[in-house]
Amino acid sequence: MEESWPVSSPGPTTSPDALARCISIDLEVRKKSNRIHAFAGVRSDTGECVTYSVTGRNSEPTLEELDELAEGAEFVLGHNLIEFDLPRLRAERPSLQILQLPVIDTLRLSPLAFPRHPYHRLVKHYKDGQLNRQKPNDPELDARLTLKVFSDQQEQLLTETPPHLLTAWHWLTTQPGETGFDLLFESVRRSPRPAIGEARDAVRQTLNGRSCHQQLRSITGALAEHDWALAYALAWISVSGGNSVMPPMGATQFRYGRRAGATPTRRSLRPPLLRLVPPTPRPRLGTEPLVRIRTIPAQARRPRHTTTDAAGNR
Repeated sequence: MEESWPVSSPGPTTSPDALARCISIDLEVRKKSNRIHAFAGVRSDTGECVTYSVTGRNSEPTLEELDELAEGAEFVLGHNLIEFDLPRLRAERPSLQILQLPVIDTLRLSPLAFPRHPYHRLVKHYKDGQLNRQKPNDPELDARLTLKVFSDQQEQLLTETPPHLLTAWHWLTTQPGETGFDLLFESVRRSPRPAIGEARDAVRQTLNGRSCHQQLRSITGALAEHDWALAYALAWISVSGGNSVMPPMGATQFRYGRRAGATPTRRSLRPPLLRLVPPTPRPRLGTEPLVRIRTIPAQARRPRHTTTDAAGNR
């Protein structure tokens, strides 16, 4: 593909080969005990795999095998990895070296790569957060499916996503600690993380003619306070008016303005998010409807949670 995208600043960029060296993992957890009873890890570059399934009452998972398989990997990949797999790995084996690797979560990435159909073929509509499985409860299959999904997402970002959206998402999704997504967008854009001025310009380009001017100034002026919620809002706005839908995952983890008056809980470390509000109807012919945007304080957010079924599957 011809490199015609603007480069924000000089400096080293990530090699495309870096995205080919990862370990994809999947865990199966019993709901009652919240303990891992099966797992798998698959290397994207070599195809090597480790699997574990409980075989006896006293059998303990050999999670250290994941560390051995992860040696030389650039990042760890998973579907709902951030909210489901990693917390359980930390609870079982906090000393695992795989926990120190950058993280890319295909569930979080899907609404950006496929804003018209954010489920893609990852998620069943009636079970938020589950992969479409060819057979149930197979962590190796799920890990391999996640690699395929990630490949599809990269192709979509490279071939179908406007450069200004990639620029905005790169800045919004790579706050401190989001090194995995920085690796991804740096490879896709062939450019390091943009400066905040470039990110503001990208947000303005996306929202121009689609948002209230006052709120647009407010959002871009306080861009440092926004992250994934704004990235999802930009993805949805970019295709709004067609078949686009808000993914349940986004509403659950980032709350797109739903129940904004909920009782505040412990102060969240995450910044304010957007609320999309239909504008007051006006008899304007030949123009697209505008979208007013306003922020919801972080204190009004409800704690994020992960949905599991009776067997403990996502």
